[in-house]
Amino acid sequence: MELHESGAADEAFVEVERLLTELATGHDLTDPVLRESLFTARFERAVLLTEREDLDAAADAYALAAQTPADLDDPDQRHEIALAALNHGICLDALGDHASAAKVYAAIVERLGEADDPVTADQVARARVNHAAALLALDRVEEAASVAGEVIEALDPSDVLDAEQHAMALRIRAEALTAAGYREEAIATLSRAARVTGEDAGARAQRAAAAREQGLALVELGRTAEAIEVFDAALVDAATEQDPEVRDVLEDIRVERERLAGR
Repeated sequence: MELHESGAADEAFVEVERLLTELATGHDLTDPVLRESLFTARFERAVLLTEREDLDAAADAYALAAQTPADLDDPDQRHEIALAALNHGICLDALGDHASAAKVYAAIVERLGEADDPVTADQVARARVNHAAALLALDRVEEAASVAGEVIEALDPSDVLDAEQHAMALRIRAEALTAAGYREEAIATLSRAARVTGEDAGARAQRAAAAREQGLALVELGRTAEAIEVFDAALVDAATEQDPEVRDVLEDIRVERERLAGR
């Protein structure tokens, strides 16, 4: 890991392969230190493969890390398994295998959905949102809307730990509703993002993106004045925004607002 952090990724890969070879031969992996070493080595190998952009191999490596023996009553081991499985699904999505990714996300929720520690709960929430997105990518729009709706109801938009995933779920549900022909319901869903707390930059980016999508949907329906109101509300704090991702979304909104005003 020190080699990896210093930028010597190839040397790090050799070391982690050596460790995995050592751990594969006759060790008692019920020993907590050896078990943790095995998981860490498997996960580190997956990260290195991801950085090499070998996503097929990385997906398999994350899947193997998620299969490391674990006591799921132990929050530390539980969130390790959740993280590895979540990354497995993300790699599959990146490869375009949304069907397999959806199954991985659903399995995380089924296996760990009742976890009450904050770290695992956050990973489960991300798995739920990613599940909805994968279903949407498969054009299973009614299922996507349903799964996203469950996330929306489960997460508190005023809680900084829930806010980003809540807003993402709103956007996914709105896209699914639009695809199913429920445009007014989609616009109403996007409007709920305005209530998401802005304490976290990720949540602010999602909130701004939802405002952009809401405004554009209103424009498509010829409701330009309403769209401008949505854009203006989103731009209230634009001058003081420091996060570059949020600023990019707000700039898109500003350009669209000026275009509408100039009609």
